[in-house]
Amino acid sequence: MPSDVTGSTTGDAGEQAPTPHAATVTPETPVLQVQVVHGSLEFAAEPVAVGHYQGMPLTGAEGFLNGRMRGLLGDRLLLGMYAEQEGSAVLVGPLPEVRPPGALILGLGPAGEVTTGEVTRAMTQAALLRALAAAEEVPDGGSGPATVGISTVLVGTNPLDGMTISASAAALIEGVVVAIQLLRSTPRLWSKVRIGSLEIIERYEERAHAAQRAVTSLATLQAPRGTEVDVQMADGAVAPARQDAEIAVQIADAVTGGEALGGLPGQPQDDYNDLAWMRVDIRSLTPPAGAPAGCRFIEFTSMGRRARADRLVQQIETSLVNDLIARAIGQARPDEQICNTLYELLVPGELKYELLNADNLHLLLDADTSCYPWEALAPRYKGGNKPLASRTGVLRQFAEPETRMARFGVRPASGRHVLVIGNPPAGTHGADLPGAAAEAQKVADFFAGERPSGPEAIQHTVHALIWAEEIPEATNLPDVNDAQSWLHIVNALYRHEYRIIHIAAHGMYNPADPVRSGVVIGPQDQFLTALTVSQLPVVPELVFLNCCHSGRMGDLAGHAGADPDRKANLLAASVARSLMDVGVRAVIASGWAVDDDDAALFATTFYELAVHEGRGLGEAVRRTREVVRQASDSLTWAAYQCYGDPEFRLQAQADW
Repeated sequence: MPSDVTGSTTGDAGEQAPTPHAATVTPETPVLQVQVVHGSLEFAAEPVAVGHYQGMPLTGAEGFLNGRMRGLLGDRLLLGMYAEQEGSAVLVGPLPEVRPPGALILGLGPAGEVTTGEVTRAMTQAALLRALAAAEEVPDGGSGPATVGISTVLVGTNPLDGMTISASAAALIEGVVVAIQLLRSTPRLWSKVRIGSLEIIERYEERAHAAQRAVTSLATLQAPRGTEVDVQMADGAVAPARQDAEIAVQIADAVTGGEALGGLPGQPQDDYNDLAWMRVDIRSLTPPAGAPAGCRFIEFTSMGRRARADRLVQQIETSLVNDLIARAIGQARPDEQICNTLYELLVPGELKYELLNADNLHLLLDADTSCYPWEALAPRYKGGNKPLASRTGVLRQFAEPETRMARFGVRPASGRHVLVIGNPPAGTHGADLPGAAAEAQKVADFFAGERPSGPEAIQHTVHALIWAEEIPEATNLPDVNDAQSWLHIVNALYRHEYRIIHIAAHGMYNPADPVRSGVVIGPQDQFLTALTVSQLPVVPELVFLNCCHSGRMGDLAGHAGADPDRKANLLAASVARSLMDVGVRAVIASGWAVDDDDAALFATTFYELAVHEGRGLGEAVRRTREVVRQASDSLTWAAYQCYGDPEFRLQAQADW
């Protein structure tokens, strides 16, 4: 692992920094020339390095490159052949007659957690990919090594990322230096290719000059295995180096470019991050010593537009909040004031302005905080109470790294099979649910219906088991001719590799063992749990679960005499977590009572956007909520807990 940059550095505000010494280099010393350019990426001389966060859309510089390169970056992302995990990299392009001549994508892991070490490791991988691609073009025994360069943006310095310009520039340079040292350790490659230049491109003038101040403040760099790196100001000549220097970094003494290269004056506008996903980490804390009984402490960590992490702790009275939630989730049309009261009780005052002005929220939750109805919390806005999800895109994800990374360890489903289960007999756990049967039938009809015409048309094969008035109907599955509903459902699960599973039924929450919570699939205490799903040869990419039709949630308590309206949120959170632990990419689960008609509209609208139109999960959920909210006065549109990454897409996942 490369060590940190050492020596004096300057802040981004521009205070005077010490000038690197004017050491010289020998002909044998590798030289990396660093130049800051004020301009647009379309004028980049070399493949451009940009960062990518796991599950996030292609926006900013990355989105610009995707457009210039005819959608190649988006294609790779959709096929799962992209740099998302921390420290990874991919090289895309070049394309004939297209500038810039390629893209280097640096995998940065989950959004909001980037470090300089991660940027350095990813940049090292990217630089090696650049060198290897060039080496393949050089014949063995050629006249001499080819010299290549890399262009890069200031990775990690978007205000929502939180890294300073100084830290980013140092990490990028060090990543290339490490790559040079690794190339030197491989004589065959070293005889074919050298990395000779790094071009740091920034479109806004003030940020470009901040980058120049940052790179000229670097006194020394330290590469692996004790390699000495000589940092110097370029003076137009290369002369003998200090004897202990093995790599020289020459820094140009001025910013080049300007308006002629597409540079813009000043700095980015306040709306620079519009439509970005603001990450808010919400976790339960262990109560401090001496804390009053019956209280919970919740830590909120947000990364807002001001490029700083806010860590705030909110103390709540557990019984009061739980009672308010119980009153709200048992109704499709809860008292709006309860939603406002919960907002005031749960959200720290210092965070309320950020939430009110966010375009999109990605909530990272733990087992305790995932049970709260964040989507329905309602700030007072322009004389009324407006739930967060009515004006802001809201997605959930689980905070634990092992849950977020589970999807990288599973194989995606082959083909395009969809399983729909509707209203299986529940016995003593609940009455017949005609709304669940109707929803399931509409979903099955959606996938079985005509597809849009054109080259991007997609045909799914739907398999369905739906009980209408306790009479089963099977589609593309064996007929159900007995009372063993659970057996037919379990067999159906293993009959095909499903990309999507949609279930509308009764649910059961097991407080003693939440992992055993699940869907009622038979009259004799038969349940479908996440454990069963985890044992499938291939896990689905999306599970859509609705267990809250018409407020008939008495079965959710799991035992006689329990409060019938307290468990829907717990069931949704518990099942969602268990499913994502085994690699399911996205989970949509109802967290309280829904209106039957609105529930069916939510499901079919979501599939229209996510499947037919190919929109990312975040955009599809946001637009679906808007459609259902405008169609009804119920809060069904806010009842769904939607888990996953904003850019996850169903339309174009790879068929293996």
